[in-house]
Amino acid sequence: MNSASSSSSLRRTLTSIALIVPPAKFISDTFYSLYRVQGSSMEPALQDGDVLLVRKADVFPHLDWKRWTSSSSSSYEEEERHQTALRVIAQDAQSGRPIGENNVGYTYLHPPTIHQLGVVVVYRAPDAEKYPTSEYRVKRVVGLGGQIVRPRESWHRIERVPSFALWVEGDNNEEDSKKDDEEEASAIKRSTTNHGKSIDSRTYGPVCKNLVEGIAERIIWPPSRWGVVSSFTPSVPRSWWA
Repeated sequence: MNSASSSSSLRRTLTSIALIVPPAKFISDTFYSLYRVQGSSMEPALQDGDVLLVRKADVFPHLDWKRWTSSSSSSYEEEERHQTALRVIAQDAQSGRPIGENNVGYTYLHPPTIHQLGVVVVYRAPDAEKYPTSEYRVKRVVGLGGQIVRPRESWHRIERVPSFALWVEGDNNEEDSKKDDEEEASAIKRSTTNHGKSIDSRTYGPVCKNLVEGIAERIIWPPSRWGVVSSFTPSVPRSWWA
């Protein structure tokens, strides 16, 4: 009797696992995943060890499309955001992604449409082969595809971001931190340009959108730091449309 009961309980457990794992895997691969911050290049906004909830697709893209194409913007800032979103979609179309309400509006995009400066993204590093333990990086978007960007601490340098790419940089630009991981520190030492503690677009240039995993939306661990990931742009504009 006990053996039969144990066998039945085991079957129920295995059945539950079989029913839960595929949907969980689908959600993780398609909509949301968890990523851990490594190093201190994003301090003070993000700290080493923070676990981020990352959105990997546009959950309701048709609603975004309707909002962007609406002509009833309530303010100048909102109208600018709408125009920026439409510019980004147009740039994506040039790089081969579909454009138009029938395509973009009703399909999930991978990665999501990134049309706001200052958001934090997770992407696969172009130099991931050199640093397998830091395959994924967490940085802030400083320039969108099609914009001209002036990198931080390189005011003599101007870059045009390709339509299929993003310009990303870390927040922390201090050099004398003991918290940096060894790989980032050694990479900085080899770099011919002073980039502080962040290995980003200033080192390897624009990041292709195909490498982007998603947009970091919330800090979910540790509990003391739970909250929305801040999104901001510098007071002095460093990127513009031309």
